[in-house]
Amino acid sequence: MPLTKLDTNAALVVIDLQKGIVDLPTVHPGAEIVARAARLARAFRGRGLPVVLVNVTAAAPGRTDAEPRKFSFSADWTELVPELQQQPGDYRS
Repeated sequence: MPLTKLDTNAALVVIDLQKGIVDLPTVHPGAEIVARAARLARAFRGRGLPVVLVNVTAAAPGRTDAEPRKFSFSADWTELVPELQQQPGDYRS
């Protein structure tokens, strides 16, 4: 699938593609989401555009609408999936 033209003022922000989240049930299969994000990251890097990788390590402060988890995360759940091929020039948040 060819990529469309990228705006020269664009940045790619990838949120929560970490090991403990991508295997959770979602509308689209996790592997498909990861593959698309990885392809976008390569395209942005190849054009010298910023890639921002964001991962979450805890619930949002003050959030009260979430029910208690009925499962536990593995020790590496916050690690970004390796398919993103994090680069030294990527921004982390």
